Amino acid sequence: PEPIAEGEVSAALLAEVGTGRVVYEYNSEEKLPAAGLTRLAALVSVCKGFDEGRLKPGDAVSVSEKAAGIGGTTAFLKAGEQMDAETMLLAGDATHSLALAAAGSESAAVQEINACMAGIGVETNFSEICGAGEKLSASELAKIGAALTASESYRKFGTKFYEKIEHNTGAGATELANPNKLVKQYSGCIGVGTGSSTEAGYCGVFAAKRGNTAFIAVVLGAKTSGTRFDCGSALLDYGFASFRSVEINKKGDLFGQVAVNGSMRRNIGAAAESNVILLVSVSDTAYSLNAELAECLEAPITMGDKVGRLIVTDSKGVVLADVALIADGNAEKAVFADYLKLISTEWIKKV
Repeated sequence: PEPIAEGEVSAALLAEVGTGRVVYEYNSEEKLPAAGLTRLAALVSVCKGFDEGRLKPGDAVSVSEKAAGIGGTTAFLKAGEQMDAETMLLAGDATHSLALAAAGSESAAVQEINACMAGIGVETNFSEICGAGEKLSASELAKIGAALTASESYRKFGTKFYEKIEHNTGAGATELANPNKLVKQYSGCIGVGTGSSTEAGYCGVFAAKRGNTAFIAVVLGAKTSGTRFDCGSALLDYGFASFRSVEINKKGDLFGQVAVNGSMRRNIGAAAESNVILLVSVSDTAYSLNAELAECLEAPITMGDKVGRLIVTDSKGVVLADVALIADGNAEKAVFADYLKLISTEWIKKV
């Protein structure tokens, strides 16, 4: 059965975070109004600034006139107010100011945001920091959500549900409740955000992780706020009930050896270039591994050179993963002196 009724939303998608594998989608490629979810693109850029050290938690960030007028999860920031960067991460109306602080200017910030999006496979042409009025597809929002959950800086605040923000302007403290109710209501929820408008309806991007398995669910154009959260929960439930992650191998695991010609080293190990974690259906967990290796290689060989590939298939022969196998060491080309030394060693053994 389908996890949600198609008439409930304009678009929806469920994808596994690690591999990006889509396990459910409805109208997921159409660019649609996304209301406040466009801010998540800027948030990716801001969190990258924190991760790279261009923004530090204790940095004092000033609120611009434009930032003070932005809605969302608002802390009611005033123009000219200053607040430490880490506290600002909690408020939607602070994203603009943080992006400015990280990039130095609005034009540089917009350029950085578009570049960040291109880096994760999302084509944007934002003309302003928070992307007001821009359209995004469910597929694109899933990639944005995955990028945020991968950020160490985002993970520090993404699951906070209630916070109190103190102002230095003499105004009373602002109490902030995370509008993403699944952070509190759904087991394993790790973010990400919500948005709504007359044009876009009720929208949300929701991430959850249980054990080694993590999913991103996207809902666009729900008729009510409750439907948005119900559909997000239903999508995540479907993912966790129907699939599980299986670690096939770790980076560096050996899958055989390859003979080497022209070197004192007779063979070289074939090591997996990366970890492989697969999402498999709970109804069919069978898979097989096949290491395809070169018959023989000519020296010199440098550690990291490709020597074959590891192919993982399911019970029906469908390829689930194709990973490079690389040399686990060096095999230098033998010279005359090496052969002379070898002959001498063998002669001494016989004597």
